[in-house]
Amino acid sequence: RTLTILGPSFIKIGQSLSIRTDLLRPAYVRGLQSLQDQVPPFDTEYAKEILKKELKVSDLDKVFSYISEEPVAAASLGQVYKAVLKESGKTVAIKVQRPNIMNLIALDMYLIKEAAYFIKRINRELNSLDEI
Repeated sequence: RTLTILGPSFIKIGQSLSIRTDLLRPAYVRGLQSLQDQVPPFDTEYAKEILKKELKVSDLDKVFSYISEEPVAAASLGQVYKAVLKESGKTVAIKVQRPNIMNLIALDMYLIKEAAYFIKRINRELNSLDEI
Protein backbone atom coordinates (compact mmCIF):
# COMPACT_ATOMS: atom_id res chain seq x y z
CA ARG A 1 0.00 0.00 0.00
CA THR A 2 2.80 2.42 0.87
CA LEU A 3 4.45 1.94 -2.52
CA THR A 4 1.20 2.73 -4.34
CA ILE A 5 0.98 6.00 -2.42
CA LEU A 6 4.62 6.86 -3.20
CA GLY A 7 4.08 6.74 -6.95
CA PRO A 8 4.55 4.83 -10.20
CA SER A 9 8.33 4.40 -10.05
CA PHE A 10 8.13 2.97 -6.55
CA ILE A 11 5.40 0.58 -7.70
CA LYS A 12 7.71 -0.56 -10.52
CA ILE A 13 10.53 -1.13 -8.04
CA GLY A 14 8.16 -3.13 -5.83
CA GLN A 15 6.99 -5.18 -8.82
CA SER A 16 10.59 -5.96 -9.70
CA LEU A 17 11.39 -6.99 -6.14
CA SER A 18 8.26 -9.17 -5.93
CA ILE A 19 9.92 -11.81 -8.08
CA ARG A 20 13.28 -11.72 -6.26
CA THR A 21 12.82 -14.58 -3.82
CA ASP A 22 16.61 -14.80 -3.67
CA LEU A 23 16.79 -11.33 -2.10
CA LEU A 24 13.69 -11.02 0.08
CA ARG A 25 11.93 -13.09 2.71
CA PRO A 26 8.74 -14.88 1.54
CA ALA A 27 6.51 -12.56 3.59
CA TYR A 28 7.87 -9.49 1.76
CA VAL A 29 7.58 -11.19 -1.62
CA ARG A 30 3.92 -12.05 -0.91
CA GLY A 31 3.22 -8.45 0.08
CA LEU A 32 4.88 -7.04 -3.03
CA GLN A 33 3.16 -9.51 -5.37
CA SER A 34 -0.10 -7.58 -4.99
CA LEU A 35 1.59 -4.79 -7.00
CA GLN A 36 1.57 -7.10 -10.03
CA ASP A 37 -2.19 -6.97 -10.49
CA GLN A 38 -3.83 -4.95 -7.72
CA VAL A 39 -2.85 -1.34 -8.41
CA PRO A 40 -5.85 0.92 -7.72
CA PRO A 41 -7.40 2.51 -10.83
CA PHE A 42 -7.91 6.22 -11.30
CA ASP A 43 -11.29 7.78 -12.13
CA THR A 44 -12.87 6.53 -15.38
CA GLU A 45 -14.40 9.92 -16.20
CA TYR A 46 -10.94 11.46 -16.01
CA ALA A 47 -9.61 8.67 -18.23
CA LYS A 48 -12.30 9.43 -20.81
CA GLU A 49 -11.35 13.12 -20.76
CA ILE A 50 -7.74 12.13 -21.44
CA LEU A 51 -8.90 9.94 -24.33
CA LYS A 52 -10.95 12.78 -25.86
CA LYS A 53 -7.96 15.07 -25.70
CA GLU A 54 -5.58 12.48 -27.18
CA LEU A 55 -8.00 11.52 -29.97
CA LYS A 56 -8.95 15.18 -30.56
CA VAL A 57 -12.70 14.49 -30.34
CA SER A 58 -15.43 16.10 -28.29
CA ASP A 59 -17.39 12.86 -27.95
CA LEU A 60 -15.93 9.35 -27.71
CA ASP A 61 -19.10 8.00 -29.37
CA LYS A 62 -17.65 9.32 -32.64
CA VAL A 63 -14.83 6.74 -32.38
CA PHE A 64 -16.18 3.92 -30.22
CA SER A 65 -19.55 2.18 -30.12
CA TYR A 66 -18.66 0.76 -26.70
CA ILE A 67 -16.17 1.49 -23.92
CA SER A 68 -16.21 -0.49 -20.67
CA GLU A 69 -17.38 1.52 -17.67
CA GLU A 70 -14.56 0.21 -15.50
CA PRO A 71 -10.97 -0.57 -16.49
CA VAL A 72 -10.27 -4.23 -17.17
CA ALA A 73 -6.80 -3.70 -15.71
CA ALA A 74 -4.96 -1.00 -13.80
CA ALA A 75 -1.20 -0.71 -13.58
CA SER A 76 1.42 1.67 -12.28
CA LEU A 77 1.59 3.71 -15.48
CA GLY A 78 -1.97 3.47 -16.75
CA GLN A 79 -5.10 1.41 -17.11
CA VAL A 80 -6.83 -0.51 -19.85
CA TYR A 81 -10.40 -0.38 -21.11
CA LYS A 82 -12.20 -2.72 -23.48
CA ALA A 83 -13.78 -0.93 -26.43
CA VAL A 84 -15.35 -1.51 -29.83
CA LEU A 85 -14.36 0.69 -32.77
CA LYS A 86 -17.41 2.33 -34.32
CA GLU A 87 -16.15 2.17 -37.90
CA SER A 88 -15.00 -1.46 -38.07
CA GLY A 89 -16.73 -3.15 -35.13
CA LYS A 90 -13.36 -4.48 -34.02
CA THR A 91 -12.86 -5.07 -30.29
CA VAL A 92 -9.78 -3.25 -28.98
CA ALA A 93 -7.95 -2.52 -25.78
CA ILE A 94 -7.40 1.14 -24.95
CA LYS A 95 -4.52 1.96 -22.63
CA VAL A 96 -4.79 5.32 -20.90
CA GLN A 97 -1.76 6.74 -19.11
CA ARG A 98 -2.23 7.89 -15.56
CA PRO A 99 -2.77 11.64 -15.26
CA ASN A 100 0.41 13.66 -14.89
CA ILE A 101 2.54 10.50 -15.19
CA MET A 102 5.66 12.19 -16.57
CA ASN A 103 5.79 14.68 -13.70
CA LEU A 104 5.19 11.91 -11.16
CA ILE A 105 8.03 9.82 -12.60
CA ALA A 106 10.35 12.84 -12.61
CA LEU A 107 9.52 13.47 -8.95
CA ASP A 108 10.06 9.79 -8.13
CA MET A 109 13.46 9.82 -9.82
CA TYR A 110 14.44 12.92 -7.86
CA LEU A 111 13.38 11.27 -4.59
CA ILE A 112 15.23 8.06 -5.44
CA LYS A 113 18.36 10.03 -6.29
CA GLU A 114 18.17 11.94 -3.01
CA ALA A 115 17.57 8.73 -1.04
CA ALA A 116 20.53 7.04 -2.76
CA TYR A 117 22.77 9.99 -1.89
CA PHE A 118 21.63 9.86 1.74
CA ILE A 119 22.14 6.07 1.99
CA LYS A 120 25.57 6.34 0.40
CA ARG A 121 26.56 9.04 2.88
CA ILE A 122 25.34 7.02 5.87
CA ASN A 123 27.15 3.95 4.55
CA ARG A 124 30.40 5.94 4.25
CA GLU A 125 30.02 7.19 7.81
CA LEU A 126 29.29 3.70 9.14
CA ASN A 127 32.33 2.33 7.33
CA SER A 128 34.52 5.04 8.85
CA LEU A 129 33.26 4.04 12.32
CA ASP A 130 34.34 0.46 11.63
CA GLU A 131 37.89 1.72 11.11
CA ILE A 132 38.02 3.25 14.60
